[in-house]
Amino acid sequence: MIHASDELASAVEDGSFTSGYVADLIVDGQVMLKDFELAGELVADGGSLVLTQGKLTLTYSDDLGQSVVPTQLTSWLTPFVSFLDVSYRVSNKLFSEKVLRGRLKIVGVTDPQERKIRFQDRLITVGSSVKLKVADLFHVTDMERFEAPSAPGDLSSAWAELGRLTLLPLSRSVADVAIPRSVTYVDNRLDAVVLLADLLGGIPYVTPAGEVSIAPTAWGSVVATLGMGPNGRVSKAGADDLTDTGIANKVIVRSWDDQQATILATAQVVSGPLRWGGKFGRVPYFLSSEFVTTASQAQAWADRMLPVVSSMNAVLYTVQCLPDPRLEVWDVIKFEKDGVFNTGQILKMTLPARGMMTLVVSVPLV
Repeated sequence: MIHASDELASAVEDGSFTSGYVADLIVDGQVMLKDFELAGELVADGGSLVLTQGKLTLTYSDDLGQSVVPTQLTSWLTPFVSFLDVSYRVSNKLFSEKVLRGRLKIVGVTDPQERKIRFQDRLITVGSSVKLKVADLFHVTDMERFEAPSAPGDLSSAWAELGRLTLLPLSRSVADVAIPRSVTYVDNRLDAVVLLADLLGGIPYVTPAGEVSIAPTAWGSVVATLGMGPNGRVSKAGADDLTDTGIANKVIVRSWDDQQATILATAQVVSGPLRWGGKFGRVPYFLSSEFVTTASQAQAWADRMLPVVSSMNAVLYTVQCLPDPRLEVWDVIKFEKDGVFNTGQILKMTLPARGMMTLVVSVPLV
């Protein structure tokens, strides 16, 4: 959960505020526009390595008749070196506060519009707008490739290697570990980041502040309670359709030690409707990593991943509620449905500039 003031927390819980996105435009390291309003929405999806993405609309006008419609590579808004620091602003009669939601790269510019009038024999722009596609900084890492076969530069620290691969600041959310041996990375740098995150025991992502962090698989404590009713914040909550697509009931780790011998470790569901060999069938999920060099490492990885891939242990709920810009993917919340409070983890969050936000929440089956 993102830290904010007590005043903002009180306003969010009471629902007594107005809201919207504001941003600073940064072009090749220089701030070109500050604190301008944006329409649209940001989506944080825990199932995507590029966690935060969005579609935003910028409408602009100034006294000089300038336009933000891009016309050449040096224009402000082009999908090359233009970035937005996007914040969600909460205001009421007593205060106004911004919560940073992402340091995002502009990756697409569409639907340019300009409104011009004739003034003293020349046309001047009295308003312009563009629609922007944005994504967090792992979008850049995902585009980058190793120029030649490469290996870790420092085996003593997985965190240091993450910094070297991404050239981004680090938020060291979990304990560091040594890299067990030198390997040759595949071409894509983000794939190498995922391998290192597996070593650190979690999922890599970019925080709203633009730092590389690791989301551990273990749940944290409850950070918010969302109730229904006249004074509640939830307007609608319902269970999603259930499907067996992508569900497995056994994890098999295959890797190699320094002598190239196969390391085999397994973990399987042993009871309940998803048990291995039961009516659900025998559906394996295979893992492999050159960083796994011992049977104990392989077993720990299999044990950690089994509850992740056997996801029928949880039901997904879609919750529509009053916006809370402090919430993040992987936060644990309580929400009310039909007079009963459920505890779940946020897997996806859609936060529009105005109106209700939508959460996809994973609730364990009892």
